[in-house]
Amino acid sequence: MNTSALIMMISAMTIVSSMTIYYFIKVLRTPVKNPKEDSFEDTN
Repeated sequence: MNTSALIMMISAMTIVSSMTIYYFIKVLRTPVKNPKEDSFEDTN
């Protein structure tokens, strides 16, 4: 395996891992919705 292929693999792995960690933290930090406002029950 040559050096350019190794650098490409490491950079792709770093980009994918950083995006995964970013969105995982973003989802964990979102506030929980109120289930009363998000229900499908009829309020008639």
